[in-house]
Amino acid sequence: MPESVPCNDGQFYRLKTKECLPLKNPSWGFAGFDFPSENIYTLQNCTEEELKTTIDNLPQEGGKIIMPECTITTKNGIVLPSNVILEGAGIGKTILSNTGDSAVSLHGENIIVRNFTVEGNSASLNGINGYRTKGNILVEFIEAKNFKPDQGSGISFLTVNTLENSRVTIRYCDTSNSLHGIAVKVHTSAKMLIYSNQAYDNKNYGIDMSTSSDIEVAGNYIHDNFVAGAKSPLADNIIYHHNNINFNGKTPTKQDNAGLVYMGTNKNATIIVEDNDISFNGGKAFECWDAEFHRLILKNNIVTGSTDSNGYSIGIVGVDIVEVYGDHGKIWDEKNGNVIRY
Repeated sequence: MPESVPCNDGQFYRLKTKECLPLKNPSWGFAGFDFPSENIYTLQNCTEEELKTTIDNLPQEGGKIIMPECTITTKNGIVLPSNVILEGAGIGKTILSNTGDSAVSLHGENIIVRNFTVEGNSASLNGINGYRTKGNILVEFIEAKNFKPDQGSGISFLTVNTLENSRVTIRYCDTSNSLHGIAVKVHTSAKMLIYSNQAYDNKNYGIDMSTSSDIEVAGNYIHDNFVAGAKSPLADNIIYHHNNINFNGKTPTKQDNAGLVYMGTNKNATIIVEDNDISFNGGKAFECWDAEFHRLILKNNIVTGSTDSNGYSIGIVGVDIVEVYGDHGKIWDEKNGNVIRY
């Protein structure tokens, strides 16, 4: 994981190959915001009380809070209002050790969190929680680990608000040992970029996107998650490209083990899967399980070494239009029980 932004604006960093490549929809991501430059506050004692007091005393126009190299133990987590930057000294250097609910909750809009570790105790819910955010959020250089294995996520946007034109970016984060690494379930248009993150050793999915649309997922290294690398049920306009999705599907009893999984019914959905390495996963490379949507585009992916018992690389159920470019192996129509493309 790089320690600073390695690429230019409008680019993502492919973790496995160390390349800077262009984003397809840079306007979907974080747009920036301003507050007076003098509104910068550095913690002196590194306590939960000092951190919460500093947040509560921020001026109306907002400000930046700097946490030095230290460990802060939080019992019930902290809440960030609008127009706030919370910045640490780096992953593994500044640590928020959370023993209660979510470690950092985002309320409002125009928020940046960066350069620190959030660590749970396997009972705390989420690391970074966007449940009440309105949008224009940047989450970067965050390590999130050890959150609730039956419910929690390292980074979670399960929001109760409408996120039309939300402009959220999650990048250069490391998420592990929770139910999901990154979870996005916003029930509306998300307008989100998820790129250059590592998600691994999570009990279900590395990245779980449900009932959302307009999300670009690029340059991530998603590996060794127990059910699948990524899932996008009831989602529309999800674009996966230049990801490495490997060695997922470690739980042999799960029906939906795969590199990528599509579940649920969204008849208007378009899913684009392009220029990814989706190799050596348990089950299929692609699995459309109990799915019904309009258009699936598979373009120039590397698909090898998955362990589907039928020997097919791709399982398709209920997809009206499949566009395939490049060699993806056999495409198996599980609904009708036949091979529809070699």
